[in-house]
Amino acid sequence: MLKDVAQIHLQASQALLDGLVGAGLEHLVYSPGSRSTPLTLAALRNEQISSSVAVDERSAAWLALGMARVSGRTVGLICTSGTAVANWHPAVVEADRQGIPLVLISADRPWELQDCAANQTIDQAGIFGRHVRAFHQLSSPDRQDDAPRRLRALGRQLVREALGVNRGPVHLNFQFREPLVPQIVPDRTPAVSVDPVLSPVVSLRPEALAALARQLSQGKGLIICGPGDPVPEVLQLGEACDAPVLADPLSGVRFLTSPGATPLAAYDLFLRDETLCHALRPDWILHFGGLPVSRSLQNWLGAQAQARYWWVNPQGRTLDLPGCSVETLAASPGGLIQGLLEKRVSHGPGNWLEAWQEQERRARELVRQASLPLEIQVLRRLLDKLPEDSLLFLANSLPVRYFDACSGIRDKAVGVYGNRGASGIDGNLSTLAGLARAWQGSGLAAGILGDLTFFHDLNALSLCREQDVLLLLFNNGGGGIFDYLPQADLAEHEQGWRTPVPLNHDDLAAAFGIAYRQLNQPEDMDALLTELVAEKGCRLLEIAIDARVSRQQYLEFTNRFAGN
Repeated sequence: MLKDVAQIHLQASQALLDGLVGAGLEHLVYSPGSRSTPLTLAALRNEQISSSVAVDERSAAWLALGMARVSGRTVGLICTSGTAVANWHPAVVEADRQGIPLVLISADRPWELQDCAANQTIDQAGIFGRHVRAFHQLSSPDRQDDAPRRLRALGRQLVREALGVNRGPVHLNFQFREPLVPQIVPDRTPAVSVDPVLSPVVSLRPEALAALARQLSQGKGLIICGPGDPVPEVLQLGEACDAPVLADPLSGVRFLTSPGATPLAAYDLFLRDETLCHALRPDWILHFGGLPVSRSLQNWLGAQAQARYWWVNPQGRTLDLPGCSVETLAASPGGLIQGLLEKRVSHGPGNWLEAWQEQERRARELVRQASLPLEIQVLRRLLDKLPEDSLLFLANSLPVRYFDACSGIRDKAVGVYGNRGASGIDGNLSTLAGLARAWQGSGLAAGILGDLTFFHDLNALSLCREQDVLLLLFNNGGGGIFDYLPQADLAEHEQGWRTPVPLNHDDLAAAFGIAYRQLNQPEDMDALLTELVAEKGCRLLEIAIDARVSRQQYLEFTNRFAGN
């Protein structure tokens, strides 16, 4: 009797997924395709996997990234052969930079269809280069008796590689021959026992930890919390050291309700004053998370040549800032902080922390009194309206920068997210859809995007419409970020950089079945936000921005901090 090739393919795919599930993988995003049929069928017939479909592979990858980012758990991806795989690439780069665990499973055509002009066939081996933690190439499955066992082991290995010390995406390229649909489709896959793979905890040697504690007990210290997973214990460390804690908007620290020091959030404003910058020179800097959003803070950190500078990064990566020397501490942030607290680090000079706090108070008062751009007014009012335990996604370019400068500190638990690994404007709506799907909080999921970012990921509205999510669209007629850059002085600025894309967002929302509102008068903002926060389903609020007025107001406001 002839062997059923498609049956062998399906059994191999089931074995692989059994290994992934047994290692703790719970959710998988797939895109429709023919060559990936064995994988997709195995996933849809596995009751231990929650599967989501996204027709466009680029959007699918960002969706999975958002789900993995908010859950901290590995999420799988399945796609067919050819350019489908290449469409994952932008999200893979972001997952690499943020350390987000994804298991990428691409279907491919067998060796006899490679390099011979076969349709829908490209070189998929190693397509993501150094952006993945591991790459595995599998040949077309056969009837080897030991193959299912090895595939189950490989599934567990993939999760372990994604959740290793250097967390991030891994890629498996699986070749399949036709036929792809078995003659007899079996029942659903029997359940497997789950023994989740745990991420390793990296720590300093006891003598190194003791030496660090001694150095943090000397002189004036500063703690930086850049983008990344929140580390609540950092506020206790700041209190123990009398060190200011500067909290990036994507650090998760601005809206913690944990005990300890009160973080500072207005540094982007007051560090524009060069005289003040010179006065606030620390002896040491302890940096958690990624590079801060604030360019003022980045520039100031790069000028601190006199300070001992440590960057806490479990992956052991390198951070370089012009003008200073940064030493990497390959340690898990929570464990490192707990160890330092147990070593009883000493308090710094009494007037050091007060000097930073005074500048924070001054900046907050100026924000409260100022005539701010409409975007910032909306951001601040939305924060007031958001229920406890809400999620807020900030798109790149202007929204995250405005939020950084003027959000302040709120006594409210809000998870704030953004794609600052590579800081692109692609995939932002899809990421928000993934964050919202995996969010376990009781509050609202909301996202703030500019019009070009919105346009760049329009097809993700098909994912958002299934969510209870509030979308705020700042429509300033193109790439407003370039109004603040040297390109604004070029005669070709509008054509080459601002590139407005006129769209009727009311019609777009209707096409996707999304409720649409528009803010026409600033005085209507409070009532409109109150209504939208209380509503359910996917709803879009478009806010028309006069870019020239907004830019003038922001520059007048921020210039008050320069040299004063």
